[in-house]
Amino acid sequence: MSDYNNNEWETPSRARGERLSSRTSRVSETRGQRTQGNKGDGKKKGWRRFFNKKWILLVLFTSILVAVGGCSAIMMTTKTIGLEKMGEIEYSSIILDQKGNEVTKIGAVKREPVKLENIKSAKLIKDTFVAVEDRRFYDHNGVDYFGMGRAVVANIKEFGKAEGASTITMQVAGNVVMEDRSKTYSRKLQEVVTSWSLEREYSKDEILEAYLNYIFFGNNAMGIQMASKIYFDKDLTKDELEPHEAALLAGLPKAPSTYNPFSGEEEKQKLRRDTVLKVMAEEGVITEAEKKEQQNKEIKRDKKYLEKYLSNSEYDAYKEMVVREAIDRYGLDEKELSVGGYKITTYINPTAQKAMNQAMKDDSLYPADSVGVIDGAATMIDNKTGGLVAIAGGREYKPTFSLRSREPHQPGSSIKPLTVYSPAVDLKGYNEYFMINDDESWTYKGWNPNNYSKKSYGNVELMEVVARSLNVSTARLLVEEVGLENAVQYAGQFGIELAEKDKSSAAALALGGLTDGVSTIEMAQAYSSFPRQGKMTEAHTILKIEDTALGSGNTVKEPLKEVKESTVFQNPKQTAWYMTRMLKEVVENKTYGTGRGINIPNHDIAGKTGTSQESRDSWFAGYSKDYTMAATVYNVKGLEIVLDDKSYGAELFEYIMNKTLKGSSKLTKPEGVKDPTAPFQLKQVTDLAASYDPGNRVVNLNWTDQDEGSRVVYRIERKEEGSDWQELKQVTTGSHSDTNIEVPESGGILDDLFGNKQKVYTYRVIAIDTEADEESGKREAQPSNEASVKVVPGGDGDNGGEPEEPGPNLPLQPPSDLNVEYKERANLVKVRWNASPTPGVVYTVVRDNQQIATVEDTRYNDQLQPALAGRTVTYQVIAVNQQTGERAGTQQVQINIPGMGGDQ
Repeated sequence: MSDYNNNEWETPSRARGERLSSRTSRVSETRGQRTQGNKGDGKKKGWRRFFNKKWILLVLFTSILVAVGGCSAIMMTTKTIGLEKMGEIEYSSIILDQKGNEVTKIGAVKREPVKLENIKSAKLIKDTFVAVEDRRFYDHNGVDYFGMGRAVVANIKEFGKAEGASTITMQVAGNVVMEDRSKTYSRKLQEVVTSWSLEREYSKDEILEAYLNYIFFGNNAMGIQMASKIYFDKDLTKDELEPHEAALLAGLPKAPSTYNPFSGEEEKQKLRRDTVLKVMAEEGVITEAEKKEQQNKEIKRDKKYLEKYLSNSEYDAYKEMVVREAIDRYGLDEKELSVGGYKITTYINPTAQKAMNQAMKDDSLYPADSVGVIDGAATMIDNKTGGLVAIAGGREYKPTFSLRSREPHQPGSSIKPLTVYSPAVDLKGYNEYFMINDDESWTYKGWNPNNYSKKSYGNVELMEVVARSLNVSTARLLVEEVGLENAVQYAGQFGIELAEKDKSSAAALALGGLTDGVSTIEMAQAYSSFPRQGKMTEAHTILKIEDTALGSGNTVKEPLKEVKESTVFQNPKQTAWYMTRMLKEVVENKTYGTGRGINIPNHDIAGKTGTSQESRDSWFAGYSKDYTMAATVYNVKGLEIVLDDKSYGAELFEYIMNKTLKGSSKLTKPEGVKDPTAPFQLKQVTDLAASYDPGNRVVNLNWTDQDEGSRVVYRIERKEEGSDWQELKQVTTGSHSDTNIEVPESGGILDDLFGNKQKVYTYRVIAIDTEADEESGKREAQPSNEASVKVVPGGDGDNGGEPEEPGPNLPLQPPSDLNVEYKERANLVKVRWNASPTPGVVYTVVRDNQQIATVEDTRYNDQLQPALAGRTVTYQVIAVNQQTGERAGTQQVQINIPGMGGDQ
């Protein structure tokens, strides 16, 4: 290009055509040179000049050096253990309590290494495992490069960790020999390097023997010898395995819990075993005919072999819950937990767990001769953390058996606080004093619930409804106040999943006849919201998991799922406290509380009993300050034993709690919450009394006043013979003197003798709530009892003459029916008594042998001082004749004055 430019400037005088011809010639020449250069005869231009043979050789050589250096570094830094020292390695994960004390282990608790040369069926076992796990085992040098390439591509596509394509040698390197068990790509490279080393130092059979002795087969069995014993009751050094048995064992390591013959799905187990048999036939281990024959063999599932060869731990039930949670929340599998050496800190309370195990084994807590027919379950939760501290597996529980506390059962009446009572308190403002009608004639859409006692109780306070577990009033409260939709919503907030048909069933929601039922885990979790002031935490066992593998740095493993937490109520503290007050009555009311048999000294207990339909299940769900527990005793299959004659669930609860709780504890009111007060309820007057005072020519009326200030007034009505009721007056107190009466004049001896000249007055009183809406139907109470007096000429009506003055010849009558009642809101004691009005007689009120008042009426309100709080006070009323000084007193009556502002 530069030559071209120079020539052009040297011949400026050339003609235009000559210059064009010259340019054309040079362009053609240049194009020819570029074409030749592309064939290797010219110079490369741009980025292509970097890609030559020297550059490529340099890059390859550098890469080889880096790879060799990296591998050398990995080989130098990889810590390994010789195969001959494998028996010294601790593979199991450790379960710790909250204080860091070791409780138990996950993984093999018993191993029996066996030499290949001593195994009867050595060839069958070797060929089967090689066919399934590593077909090129005898051909490669420890690494299957083709398989590894496919796995790397797959992991990159899935953005996953380094998994897959492990040969038998690599599995020995990774799971047995290497101390680093972290799951990273660098660790995968370490496996490769260690595999090469193993292949140089040990024979194929030695490597395979190590693999067979330390592979995990599920059910705490590590190694093929122990697996053969627990699954088939066969000692490999004495007994031969059949092909279908070898196939089952070879299929287990892939997913021990999934293909576990004792607890997994039978269809999956058979499919896995038959797939292995197919591979064995394809690899020439067995013939096609043998494959078909072996696939027809039944899989053995005899759990007695487990009992024979594996010792049981008192923590097995809790351990199962830990494993389930580690798999679900942390993404670990059973194999990793068994050989990964994790440290798992849990909420377990060893004392409570041992108590549960003892309760499951104590036959006195169950009907006689009921093992196999009646079983038990229980779950306990820590109220501070929501963590699960203990769980019962069942009366016959062993590893791989069904964990009874996870099984659902009909909760019966123990569902009532969740679906009826707490929603009524939280949504509708109910408290223990609210009245509910309990009439067994009540029906709802053709459903007529009955109380267990087969009796009706009329208008009953909610506290009594809860304590007695009345079905009729509970159903009415659900239907008429709470509503089915709200009940379903609260059940969900408590973590109770309902079948679709239960959501529209008043019977299921009110009385607990659920289609699918609930587990003790779910019930303990739900009830824990009461002592935890409305907060509910998903029941869980694991506080943290630490990865102790060398390469992980002993780090805390992050969960994939967080524990769910929620607030159940709109007004959580108040609702939880009001429910606690009523649920305490279930236990503390020794007259009719359904849980009154529970006796746990020095600890407040609140809870609810439950009996399912046909008395198949007996429940108690309750709590102390520290722990919440749900316990049930139930028929395993069908209704074979009726459980209604004894509260088995409550006895199970009592037994376990008594062995768990220490010291003393009280269920206390949350800060800022006031105790419930009784809603105003207008009462009918039932004790109206009338007497004629001829000296003053009046009729005196007396009755018990509701003592609500000016809110309640009383309409006094009177009638005479042959007339209708006429209103006389409205008053605000419980007495009145009717002066508007007619005293007939004497009509002679015969009229006086036969009563021809007498007047009969009949009275009644109607209480009126001045604050009630007139249209509410609650403004007026029912009329009182009727009281009549006769007024005769010159006499004293019913008394037959002038009243005599009390004197030495007529003994003074003491007051009767002394009654005292504490009114919390006013902080006073109402003192009431009965006595006929007598001129010249007054009444002295005495408290703790000290005169506090003298009144003419038959009532007195004693305003209390703070010093009397928490004391027992004694009252007496003494009638005093002011003329003679004669005195006549009542019997003494005592009353407990609660701590002011505290619990009643």
